[in-house]
Amino acid sequence: MTEARLTLPRTVTLLSPSGEPVLTVGALPAAAVAAAALALAPRLTAVAALAALVRRMSLSLDSPR
Repeated sequence: MTEARLTLPRTVTLLSPSGEPVLTVGALPAAAVAAAALALAPRLTAVAALAALVRRMSLSLDSPR
């Protein structure tokens, strides 16, 4: 019988310019949604990325210790 591989539960956090978390989601769901958004609505995805850039928001990839 094979053992299940242990995965590290990493999270992606969208931070406001003041450093406060706006949104925190798992890394795998975030990657899946980003890939789907790029495939289905690339212009809307680009506009959302530019809006986040103009508002000086940042992303943080966190992993537990």
